[in-house]
Amino acid sequence: MLISLATTNAPVPSEVGGKGASLIRLRQAEFDVPRGVVLTARFFEPWLAEIRGSSEWLAVARALRTCRTGSPNAEPRVELAHCCERVKALAVSLPLDAERRARIDDVAAGFGTASYAVRSSSPEEDLSGASFAGLYESVLGVDSASLLAAVRVCFRSCLDARVLLYKLKMGFDPLAPAIAVVVQELVASEISGVAFSLNPLTNDFDEILVNASWGLGEALVTGDITPDTVVVDKVTGETVEYRVGDKGGDRGEESCLDSARIVDIADAVKRIETLFGEPVDVEWAIADGRLHMLQARPVTAWVPLHESLQTAPGEPRKLYLDGYLADGVTMSEATTPMTDDALDTMARMVLGWMVNAPPSKLDLAGWGVHLEGGRCYLDVSMYMHLIGSGGRLARLAEDANHLMAAAVASPEFERYRPDRPPAHARFLRLLRHAPSVLWNMRRAVFVLFGPVFRPDRFAARYAAAIDAFDTWVAQPVDHSKKVADCLREGLMRAGSTAMVSSYPAFLHAYIAIGRIKRLADPNSPDQLAWVDAVCGGYEDDMIVQMGVAMHDMAMLLPASEFGDIDTLEGRLRDRNLPAAFLARWDAFTARYGCRGPLEMELANPKFGEAPALALRQMAGIRDAGSEYDPREMRRKRVERRKEAYARLLDRLPRRKARRLKRCYATCMRYVGARELFKHHIMQVYERVRKLVLHRADEFVAAGRLDRRDQVFELRLVDVDRASRDPGFDIRTAVAERGAFARKLRSHVRHFPLFIDSRGRILRVPPTLEKGALVGRALSPGVARGPVRVLNDPFEKPVQPGDIVVAVTTDPGWTPLFITAAGVILEIGGELQHGALVAREYGKPCVTGIQDVTALFEDGQIVEVDGDAGVIRFVNPD
Repeated sequence: MLISLATTNAPVPSEVGGKGASLIRLRQAEFDVPRGVVLTARFFEPWLAEIRGSSEWLAVARALRTCRTGSPNAEPRVELAHCCERVKALAVSLPLDAERRARIDDVAAGFGTASYAVRSSSPEEDLSGASFAGLYESVLGVDSASLLAAVRVCFRSCLDARVLLYKLKMGFDPLAPAIAVVVQELVASEISGVAFSLNPLTNDFDEILVNASWGLGEALVTGDITPDTVVVDKVTGETVEYRVGDKGGDRGEESCLDSARIVDIADAVKRIETLFGEPVDVEWAIADGRLHMLQARPVTAWVPLHESLQTAPGEPRKLYLDGYLADGVTMSEATTPMTDDALDTMARMVLGWMVNAPPSKLDLAGWGVHLEGGRCYLDVSMYMHLIGSGGRLARLAEDANHLMAAAVASPEFERYRPDRPPAHARFLRLLRHAPSVLWNMRRAVFVLFGPVFRPDRFAARYAAAIDAFDTWVAQPVDHSKKVADCLREGLMRAGSTAMVSSYPAFLHAYIAIGRIKRLADPNSPDQLAWVDAVCGGYEDDMIVQMGVAMHDMAMLLPASEFGDIDTLEGRLRDRNLPAAFLARWDAFTARYGCRGPLEMELANPKFGEAPALALRQMAGIRDAGSEYDPREMRRKRVERRKEAYARLLDRLPRRKARRLKRCYATCMRYVGARELFKHHIMQVYERVRKLVLHRADEFVAAGRLDRRDQVFELRLVDVDRASRDPGFDIRTAVAERGAFARKLRSHVRHFPLFIDSRGRILRVPPTLEKGALVGRALSPGVARGPVRVLNDPFEKPVQPGDIVVAVTTDPGWTPLFITAAGVILEIGGELQHGALVAREYGKPCVTGIQDVTALFEDGQIVEVDGDAGVIRFVNPD
């Protein structure tokens, strides 16, 4: 029940907690750690056993069950807080048996008259993926008379509602509280602070960030003062930046650290990072000229970079663009190895077709495409010599991605321009390949003439190709096929279908929209508004139709049916629902069953196989009632388009009017093709997923795999090899292949658009004008309402009139746009899903706001001006 920090035994976190374990490791590595002991988790087990058997704890369990599906600001969270306070009140009076009283006396006797620091040390705290920073209690300045009271304070903190909710969020069991307590001699520090072995502001692996203040440092932790901030270059050891903070008192504006102390702290932090094997957050103190280490824990919020993408410290850096954040892909979370493998297969097939080379022989990394460890990164540095200045590229990127345009126009972008571009990527070398590439792509050029010279024949071929693909994809999956062959066959068919249908159709529609936009007089607000209306409101937009279909189904059931989604899903699977609903559901899954939230990730289930995904979204629609009817929204949008077309046609000169007629006819016929290629990919993915899960079920039945979802931690060839070779160790392959992606998932909520080869994130500070945030307007209109920040479409309910704030969205978010009043996105352009759906539903949308999920909080009242691209805070306080 009592372990000294000076023990030579390896620390066991389940006994001494995360903080205790790190202090023991530091002391064993000969860092100067103040003497102390740990009251282990076993010390507190009798108290926890009594609490777990109490009626107060049963009330906590009931409140937690409600919180699993509730909103962070909803009543269940408030009820949980009340229940936890009652449990904490019970903990104050819990008795201490003779054995444990003796341990407390032993601690007091060991420290004598010294002053103590009593600190919580949870077994789940200070782990690589969860820090619990600021949630558990510490008590400073404790003496022997107040030791037991301080221990109780730390113990009670493991019962706090904030702790239980964080455990729920991080995947721990919130109903299994555990705690240890560290008692240390309190260091009377002259200077104290924290240090990070990477710069948490920029994610730079080669910078150490140090915060320092006078005294014990409580004011620094609580945020009452502004500490000194020091940035140190790990490679050179030089101080890159020293900002003196306002620390209060007589010495508040005096710098805390001289150069020698900065070097000592930086050296210690580098050694601790090596000891832990990952970036660390270190608490330190200086007393009597000695540097003491008070705590070290892994940094939990940072963006790791696969070792294959890293350059050596001090070497010229490369700049990477995250291809998974591009329009049409929009995956802002870490992807599984199988998804990376599927995208790699697709990229090789496309590139192989372009250069007439076997896909397996292509070196994608050599051309700057990297699909390792949960992301797709494109080496921008390799091609900077081809794209001219950042300003020129910014102008080209503005329509596609406002945030990208702002980043490449920033001065920092130029630092990544290499002195000498790779030999194989130089202009003349690439130009030499142009004739061969054009010859291999001749069919892609030839088919573009079909809609122009033989529109009727093309239209017939367009429809026939799509029907043929739908017929093929509806066939049962051949379970005898290799998974890799199943994917390649599906991609070949999807590509062939796109070549004669959606590719030329969409390109012509996209060009037509661009030409329509150029017809308007830029000095005429009326013409600009009419052009914007003409470019939307087309009835055959597949994703908007999907939202309408969900709305129609939701309205066929009473609102009470959606109170228990699990029960409702069971009734749907049993076909125990009204016939009208079942008929609509069958039609919905026949067309959209392959779609779903975060759909480009193979591991994520789709609507067809997991009806609860759609039912949960219908629940939000049903709650809104008839006030938000997407059919009415669409009807008004279509009417605006028709009216705007007539007015624009009447206002334009004859020559421009003829051009408008041609372009408008092209849009009417082909604008729906913009979603078809991705839809066909999703149909192929659905077939591949069925085959992969069939194999996974075989592996689980044979005892070679623990859970079927683990199969997505493998590559496609691994699944095929495991099917052929009974001796193939699937569990080991899962552990190895998915290790880095799991690391990403534990540390990263959303990925940056740009990151360099030493981890530094290229950020663009938000543009502020008169207290308002300025981005890019993607959907017109003005809306005011409370903010709802979402990391995924199911994180919390969206109430009617909410302003949805997200990094990016995909078709799985569509139903949320029905009830939302407006949309704010970090990433996206005119063709991004969020912008398209917002326009079709008539909701204002602004994009290009860096770090939106950190800038906004639930409940803030904002005004989204989709005409000016501005977000105003209605109540800045």
